[in-house]
Amino acid sequence: MPVLKIYFSRLGKMTDLSNERILDRLPFLGLDIESVDAESVRIEYNPNRADFSTDYGIARALKGLVGSEVGLPIYQVADGPIKVEADANLSKVRPWIACAAVRDLKLDDETVRQLISMQEDLHNGIGRKRKKAAIGLHNLDAIKPPLSYRGMPGSFEFTPLGSTKKMTISEILGETDTGVAYGQILRGAPVYPVLYDSKDVVLSFPPIINGNATKVDAGTRNMFIDVTSIDERVGAEALAIICSALADAGGKIESVRVEYADSSRTTPDLSPQAMKFDEKLAARMTGLELTPAEMKDCLARSRLGLDGDGRALIPRYRVDIIHPVDLAEEVAIGYGLDRIEPLYPASKEPGRLARANSILDSVSESVAMAGFIETMGYDLVDADSLYQKFSRSGDSRIEVENPRTLEHHLLRDSILPSLMSTLARNVKAAYPQRVFEVGRVYTRAASGIDETPKLAAVVAHSSSSFSEAKMYLEALVREHLGRGIETRVAQHWAFADGRCAEVTVDGRAIGHVGEVKPSAVAAFGLELPVAGFEMDLSSFL
Repeated sequence: MPVLKIYFSRLGKMTDLSNERILDRLPFLGLDIESVDAESVRIEYNPNRADFSTDYGIARALKGLVGSEVGLPIYQVADGPIKVEADANLSKVRPWIACAAVRDLKLDDETVRQLISMQEDLHNGIGRKRKKAAIGLHNLDAIKPPLSYRGMPGSFEFTPLGSTKKMTISEILGETDTGVAYGQILRGAPVYPVLYDSKDVVLSFPPIINGNATKVDAGTRNMFIDVTSIDERVGAEALAIICSALADAGGKIESVRVEYADSSRTTPDLSPQAMKFDEKLAARMTGLELTPAEMKDCLARSRLGLDGDGRALIPRYRVDIIHPVDLAEEVAIGYGLDRIEPLYPASKEPGRLARANSILDSVSESVAMAGFIETMGYDLVDADSLYQKFSRSGDSRIEVENPRTLEHHLLRDSILPSLMSTLARNVKAAYPQRVFEVGRVYTRAASGIDETPKLAAVVAHSSSSFSEAKMYLEALVREHLGRGIETRVAQHWAFADGRCAEVTVDGRAIGHVGEVKPSAVAAFGLELPVAGFEMDLSSFL
């Protein structure tokens, strides 16, 4: 989780709140207080609240929570004269660029520090370590518009940020810290993206490094922002978050026209987003009995609006609100989480684990005692690990609507790919490696989506084999069901032909065991054979 250090003097000036009141209210915004001293507080925030990456965003939310400034913040964007021409040869490298100009800023050293910290937090969060989006902050007064965003060869030279001499792009990638850290993002690219002005002054070489000529410091009064991305939506969100913070810092936002080969965009877009507000859902999810007017007031304290058509108006910087349930949470936050009285259940019986959960825990314990390490994977996975790396058809895939990332957009129908990904992330750890997971998988059914509890386990070392995996599986079934297993040769998308078997108990198929096919082992970057099994645990329940 990202951590932000904020000073009471600044936050108190922005909110007109005492230090004690600030510390009292911060937790009810979902912020964890790490440490406090006489001058500052260190807070940890959830990356989905990217607007909390500066004290401006936190002050904005605090003022709503205490009722001193409520409702939807409105940000004005004036028409600006700056244009950026984007070259079509970047369409398969880093196609999108969103920009803004911010004038009449009065920066100090602390504001600059927070802007740089926000930039890196956005890089690591919604920017996915700069792969999806990368941000450049520049001194506008050092720039001569119009600007060009073009693809350049590795021999192109400019002076990178923090340097006093020109370097080629190839040298930057191989010799600078940021080049080494993020160069793999551009590996194999036919050209490299560069943003420069009409006098050939380089602003940035995204997503690697900015140019030195346009660096920002406390003396900067006018700023230019560029956000390059492989996902237009993510780039627009990052720009909106930055512009909202700079507007709160007193800056005047100006739009920038981006001209593509076949279209154009005017950025930034700071207009609020609309989402249907379901009052009944909010009441059911929060347990609060509120009138429509009271719910509207709660939303206002969360800095949201409500129009006459029953739609919630969401400020552009709130990129975390993606579902009506999120609006229900905002009602609870606006109401005051500390005001919600805890209700005890009517039953006087003590709580206990459900029988099914107790059995699944017992299965996990048995596998762990056999020398396996338990993992916990995501139910939402990516197509690459679930389908491409196993060369399996994607006909059965179950996609979720409006996924936030491509890494988590499919409901898994198997746990094996998650375990292979775990092995891939631990190739430098000692072998043998034995990992397992007890979890749910999802398949299509006539009535909708079936959820099935499954166990998958894999072993990886120089001599891992079908026989070893079958031994573990057989011991587990005998311990929990008191029966032996039967196997017969079968085919399975995860296992090598001739090294795979279907497993049955009393004539009922419960899973497969085998050696993972070599092509999949190689696709995950593993160099040792892998064997394993996956079984349906319904019989155990």
